[in-house]
Amino acid sequence: MGKRILSIDVLRGYDMFWLIGGASVFTALAKALPSPVTDFLALQVTHAEWGGFHHHDLVFPLFLFLAGASWPFSLASRLSRGLSKTRITLDVLRRFAILFVLGAVLFGLLDFDLAHTRFNSILGRIGFGWAVAALGTLHLGKKGSWAFAAFCFFGYWAAQQFLPLVFSPGHDPWGDGNFQAVFDHWLGDRVPDKYGGEGFFQAFGCVSSAYLGVFAGQILARDADSGSRKTENLLVCAGAALAGAGFAYLTGCRCVKSIWSPTYILLSGGISFALLAALHWIVDVRGWTKWAFFFKVIGMNAITIYLLQWAWSFPATGRKLFGGIAGMLPEVWGLLLMEVCFVLLRWLVLLFLYRHKIFLRI
Repeated sequence: MGKRILSIDVLRGYDMFWLIGGASVFTALAKALPSPVTDFLALQVTHAEWGGFHHHDLVFPLFLFLAGASWPFSLASRLSRGLSKTRITLDVLRRFAILFVLGAVLFGLLDFDLAHTRFNSILGRIGFGWAVAALGTLHLGKKGSWAFAAFCFFGYWAAQQFLPLVFSPGHDPWGDGNFQAVFDHWLGDRVPDKYGGEGFFQAFGCVSSAYLGVFAGQILARDADSGSRKTENLLVCAGAALAGAGFAYLTGCRCVKSIWSPTYILLSGGISFALLAALHWIVDVRGWTKWAFFFKVIGMNAITIYLLQWAWSFPATGRKLFGGIAGMLPEVWGLLLMEVCFVLLRWLVLLFLYRHKIFLRI
């Protein structure tokens, strides 16, 4: 049960593809070949400004979902090696601390300007959401973990739904009066974006996204079930989450990524379940794997390429290698070529690491 599930690696690679330049490729494609189709694709690789949902809004919660989905396999492997729950707990806390510090470093910690350092980084929120879900799964058992997950989600929903009535009366709880902005104000008026989006309180919503992934991983880890049955169970979860998102939206909870609203959690979770179900059927059950190699290479070193992009200017290297060829083409086609080459350059670095079995483990 400690084995790797290829569909998880492939889906993680698909997710990271958009962050290593895939989004820019589709934006450049829309400029080179303007049409309703390419314009729609270009829109989908941007974030919805506030309310709404674009494909790019799936990237972060999907990564959290997959971090949770990997945990049942990691936990089983650790337990099979005889590690105690205390040792595993310390490992989980260590991983959270590393991700939190790395995220803070990427956003200015070493500038020693704490007033402007962004501690609520992507890596920090991934670490926090995953760690809470992992520790809940480890210490509370199956039923207790489910109950704790429900408590986290409904507590988070209640805070976003009702606390603005107390602290921001007369304002939109899913807009300018959201509890996220109130929470950040309590922490020192740290409001980085419109309406206080992507603040510290969002991290508590990340717990629910990670927990959805844990439940998906538990389905895949059931040795007694056939591949078809596991796929069906994943699809049932997808349907339930999407139905919950629809119900929440109809009852007034808007889908807002910037404050990680409950509707957004359920919608992104439902889509994540559906994508994992499809890939599990295609890759793990049917065994159609050759096409997935491109994404597998990315998915097995996702954190590596995320960090490497901060240390190495791939665009600068790409321009030196391919800028001459791009300059011979019309501007929009040269831009498209460069964006494709930037992705290819990143992928070739990951391929080198993959061939030499070099994987960053945090």
